[in-house]
Amino acid sequence: MLGQKASYVLESDRVVNIRVRMNTETTGQIANLRELPLRSLDGRTVKLSQVADVVTEPGQLELHREDLRQLVAVSAHLENRDLGSAIEEIKAKLGQDQTLPPGVLEFGGLYQQQQESFRNLLVVLLASIFLVFTVLLVEFGSFYEAIAIVSGSVLALCGTVLAWYLTGTSVNIVSLLGAIIGIGVVAKNGILMLDSVHRFESQGANLENALVESGRRRLRPVLMTSLAAALGLLPLAYGIGAGSDMLKPLAIAVIGALTLSVLLSLVATPTVYFAMRTFTKRRSFST
Repeated sequence: MLGQKASYVLESDRVVNIRVRMNTETTGQIANLRELPLRSLDGRTVKLSQVADVVTEPGQLELHREDLRQLVAVSAHLENRDLGSAIEEIKAKLGQDQTLPPGVLEFGGLYQQQQESFRNLLVVLLASIFLVFTVLLVEFGSFYEAIAIVSGSVLALCGTVLAWYLTGTSVNIVSLLGAIIGIGVVAKNGILMLDSVHRFESQGANLENALVESGRRRLRPVLMTSLAAALGLLPLAYGIGAGSDMLKPLAIAVIGALTLSVLLSLVATPTVYFAMRTFTKRRSFST
């Protein structure tokens, strides 16, 4: 009855939609409206009076429309709980009501903005991993180092998730930004580690001894940089100062990634690098 957009025309600098609507004579009278034929999804045709009751009600003082559709906005304020769990509970309650046809309810407001932001941040997270991998590939000129360092950086997200769990921090926009920042910080430790391995190999050491010596030499700078960054973010993680609560999840995410990155940079990254080099060497010998 409200019409379906079929095309548009330009009038000066405005775009005016062209809508195809039913004949007004068919819907102008209530008696005709009751006889309006409807086609169901399985192809059967029924009258509107068979599936709906036409009720006359007093007019509303104010009508809201969006895209020529009547809109009734139901809003609420949350206290002492996060937005995600509240929306899930609302969906569970509405899912029990079988009388609501699909397409009637739309979740908007802050929840819609949150979902769009999450999708955008997921794209940013994947793009950051790809760009870090590309930079490492250009710097080292080999896939071994790039894969090993990116693997350690991605595994450092486990430290971020663990920090969220231990502190009871909900996953929001700011905490996801902290996870993205943690990937870049952790990648730096892996670069320090494998760059030292190359230097020891150029001096005549084999791969295993170069990895062990590099871990011994790089333990101090990795600890110093990670500890300095974690201590610098500690006041923000405790929520000290005006407005710090907003950035508190970011600090917790970065600290969690840095805490686990020390172990990953000295153990996981060299292990992945050694495994790839050894596998390639054995494969070349067998060929």
